[in-house]
Amino acid sequence: MFSGIVSACCQVHSIEEENGVHRLTLDLTGLTQNLEVGASVAINGVCLTVVAVDDSLVSFEMVEATRIQTNLRLLSTGNLVNVERSIRLGDEIGGHLLSGHIADVIEVVQAQPTASEQRIEFVVPRSWRKYFHTKGYIALDGVSLTLASFDHETGKGVVNLIPETLRRTTLRTVSTGSLLNFELDPTTLAVVDTVERMLQSASMTEDGS
Repeated sequence: MFSGIVSACCQVHSIEEENGVHRLTLDLTGLTQNLEVGASVAINGVCLTVVAVDDSLVSFEMVEATRIQTNLRLLSTGNLVNVERSIRLGDEIGGHLLSGHIADVIEVVQAQPTASEQRIEFVVPRSWRKYFHTKGYIALDGVSLTLASFDHETGKGVVNLIPETLRRTTLRTVSTGSLLNFELDPTTLAVVDTVERMLQSASMTEDGS
């Protein structure tokens, strides 16, 4: 599990492909204490398993399905990614609980900096809109954020990023057309799906009576 509080922005050292499996190696300088093979790490919000540790260089393997569903397919050597080590029992949950299972990617339609913050606007695919609501939680590229506003009709969502978030994450590099991984708030997901099933069940009961 993760909290959506990014530990650091780290650089892609290399990406190699063999038999359909991509090996992603990152320079995790300062983040490798007690990091072992088999550990889970969130990369741009995607939960990946450590397969090798060589000093500060840490490698992960990605199957094609993971690459297709996330923006990790767009990475190249030298790029920066958001990195978060998995939380441990007793750790503070500074954001909200995340699994690292990405729902989809969304496209940024506007990134507007101001003196005190940066406003990012994006459009959510119609099939996911029922899980979004103003003041609800959302994780973008592994960063826990609150939706400043959301329009269910247009699918347009807005988040406002404070300078500290921009300093600590790759969201400072976002521009129009950028694709961001998003993970839904698990509580919202469970509530919406449960209510939807209950309403469907009630409707079927009424139709059958």
